[in-house]
Amino acid sequence: MVRILPAGNEENVIARVMVAGPYAPSDDEQQLFEAIPDRRTNRFPFTKQDVDPQLQTEWINDAKSEGAWIHLIHSDREKHALADLISEGDREQASDKRFRHELAKWIHSNTSSRRDGIPGYSQGIGDFASHFGWLAVRTFDWGDGQAAKDRQLAEGSPLLAVIGTNGDTPADWIACGQALAKILLRGAAWSVDASYLNQPIEIPRLRTKLSKLIGANGYPQILLRLGHGREVKPTPRRNVDEVII
Repeated sequence: MVRILPAGNEENVIARVMVAGPYAPSDDEQQLFEAIPDRRTNRFPFTKQDVDPQLQTEWINDAKSEGAWIHLIHSDREKHALADLISEGDREQASDKRFRHELAKWIHSNTSSRRDGIPGYSQGIGDFASHFGWLAVRTFDWGDGQAAKDRQLAEGSPLLAVIGTNGDTPADWIACGQALAKILLRGAAWSVDASYLNQPIEIPRLRTKLSKLIGANGYPQILLRLGHGREVKPTPRRNVDEVII
């Protein structure tokens, strides 16, 4: 049994999970469970292979089942307009020293013992260069270069998707996160990769533009690109006892 945002004084508790007896998972739940080891972010370009329409329908149902929605973007015109917002977001974030310093804290070398963050190999960076990635991110304004790269990724992906909610409260954010988890696992089960292009959502004025662009009545929460890509290594994860009380 799961209680989202349980009543109490623990401000940082997102959910309370209790063992409530035996449970027989459905075939669908078993499929998603088995996809967990294969689910990872793929930051490399995707092929031109289309995403199966049946999978896209299942994603729509997955979002609805968690109290969220997903808007799928196929047309080159919409992708181009969305790429403009992503590029603008890259430039604005990279010009902010505070943003660069925070991002640098999550970047580490390929040989690091850390169990979180972004190792260099996840972005195609070799062992030697990966030792200096954090320093480059923190020191330089890399907005133009990242904007050009992300534009190519967005416009070259067969499918972009915006996951959103009707409200913008902590409960809505959790609902979106649960929808995202199900959508990503569904994609992994179908050998479809995903990565994030969330820059327009992290900047309020661009988030408003994004909402208008897709004609959403609610609040965009996550922006993904989806498609078939090369196999990538998993990135580190924290131990279970570090995130479960």
